[in-house]
Amino acid sequence: MVRDLKFTGNHALSSRQIEKKILTAQTGWWPFASKKYFDPITWASDLQRVVRLYITNGFYQATVRDQVTAAAHAGVALAVTIREGQPTLVGRLSLVGLDTIPAETRKRLSNSLPLREGAVFTESAWAATKEEIIKRLRALGYEQAAMVGEALVGVQTQRATITLMVRPGVAYRFGGIDVRPEPGSRVAPFLVWEQVRLAIPEGQLFNDEALDEAQRRVIGMGVFSTVRVTTGAPDATTGRIPVLVSVHESPFRTLRLGGGAHIDQVRNEARLIGEWTNRDFLGGLRRLTLHAEAGWAFLPNFYAVATDESSEQLRNGPVADLSATVEQPRFLGRPSLRLKSGIEVERTLEQAYDDVSARLVNGVIWQIRSRFSIFPSYHLEGDYLNGAPINSAASSPLTLGCETTSDHCFVWLSYLEEQLTWDHRDNPLEPREGFYFGLSLQEGGGPLAGDFSYLRALPDVRGYLSFGEHKKLTFAARLRVGELWPTSGNPNDSAVVTRFYAGGADSMRGFGDRRLSPLLEVPASGTNPPVPITIPIGGNGLIDGSFEGRYSLGDSLRLAAFVDYGQVTTGLVSAGDFSHVLWAAGVGLRYLTPIGPIRLDVARRLPFGRQPPLYMQNAATGAIEQVPSYAVDDGCFGLFSSHPSTPVADGSCVLQISIGEAY
Repeated sequence: MVRDLKFTGNHALSSRQIEKKILTAQTGWWPFASKKYFDPITWASDLQRVVRLYITNGFYQATVRDQVTAAAHAGVALAVTIREGQPTLVGRLSLVGLDTIPAETRKRLSNSLPLREGAVFTESAWAATKEEIIKRLRALGYEQAAMVGEALVGVQTQRATITLMVRPGVAYRFGGIDVRPEPGSRVAPFLVWEQVRLAIPEGQLFNDEALDEAQRRVIGMGVFSTVRVTTGAPDATTGRIPVLVSVHESPFRTLRLGGGAHIDQVRNEARLIGEWTNRDFLGGLRRLTLHAEAGWAFLPNFYAVATDESSEQLRNGPVADLSATVEQPRFLGRPSLRLKSGIEVERTLEQAYDDVSARLVNGVIWQIRSRFSIFPSYHLEGDYLNGAPINSAASSPLTLGCETTSDHCFVWLSYLEEQLTWDHRDNPLEPREGFYFGLSLQEGGGPLAGDFSYLRALPDVRGYLSFGEHKKLTFAARLRVGELWPTSGNPNDSAVVTRFYAGGADSMRGFGDRRLSPLLEVPASGTNPPVPITIPIGGNGLIDGSFEGRYSLGDSLRLAAFVDYGQVTTGLVSAGDFSHVLWAAGVGLRYLTPIGPIRLDVARRLPFGRQPPLYMQNAATGAIEQVPSYAVDDGCFGLFSSHPSTPVADGSCVLQISIGEAY
């Protein structure tokens, strides 16, 4: 049994990198760990693998010496001493066979290659360089580009002479498009043809990205289970290459059933979800989607409601979301336009209010590229808002945004919205590479009528970068900065449903759901004497961002560490607000599933930044006034708290369980 395995003298490669390339392994120290036995033949092969590993990383003079000794408890201890030597560097790198290519193009081919003169000669960089040159040639139309490489390594001189002999061939342009549907296909081949033609104009220079774009566009039609866009045999006499498209239809009608849950310290919710889709409603690939959700929400949580926790303001009730959406492709005969109309009825339960709303939307999606779209639309929305029982008539205008002396009101919103989306992520459910940019603009009221006139903007920027084998380590970042401008100039002249909130599993994780927000102190119902509590009322300015690192512990498990920051302001965001954002640091686990990662995050707020504004009613005048400052609870889940006297009972630590990455 292998009781110990150690490597010494290794500096260029870590012991972990070496252990991953050999078969011999050390028996774990923990109880019931699987036993790893010693095989001398396997061990001899492993020593050769170590030398080979060093050669692939440019150390051609590396040698190893091993020592096998007896260890306690009937085992062996393995020690390997490594002499790495000096790495072999690239002395000269030459590209041959590019005389027929313009000088400017030759320069582009040789710039910023993975392997360059003076760098360590590694086999991975050698292979990546050959692959990159072929990729660049194909992007310039040289579909049949080929290459033969020669690397002369001087073991004693520790220099490598690299010669790449390139045969670019003919620069081809795209020709005709041949669509090959399966027998009995209901989708007219012309509809596929025009989507491919949007991505590949007639006569465009051949490049692989155009083929990928065409494939994404055809997949985006939503009626095919498999799509394959390739090229046929090139014609050297005309310099054209045909495009071949093979498609297989998916079922036109689908029914999906499932459920969901949201677990937060200030809100628990469980839902059943159903969705029925007809992708050829009344013909013409018109899509009808009926979506239904029904569930129950518990504030602050299920346990407090079930046990009738007297120290909490308890609320619970049904939540639901019913919607019907129709999408008409080829609007006005244009394959890049899609008309989208929908109706939605929703009931929500929030800490400050419950809302029964109805929405109508009508707009046109302009799919400029498969990853880039613009969606201008008109929205008509009605919200019947009920202030929670903790609200008073005096606080209703600030809480609900309504000019009323009651704890309920009805709000009409009529607005235009423009949504711009540029999604270049490799996987929307669990991204590891790429970027995302979204922008939402709203213009409400004025000539459109409605109860509120305002302008609203919310940009959303995200980026992802991964490193290591199989992209095990991912760094991600996000920033959102939102502004809501009431045209009256009064920051309180805004509906509660249009304001910004932060906090929760998909936002600043140092706060519970919507708790990063201007707060209003109100008496909890059913308490005598009155017990003050705080409810979030939203604001007109938003700063919300995050930095996160994710590392794969296995095929299905990822570890995350993150730093979130954010602030929600009553008025517009000013330059000074960025220096007063609140910060939180945390760790999390993700269990990867086909529907997205199941995520558990624990975050603690840091002692930086300015607390959200707190408003309360002046007992003498009845007016709502902002509190200059207030204490916060610095404890974690009820532990280590200094027990300050404050109506803001939120602790400094937050636990969230959800499905899907935060961004």
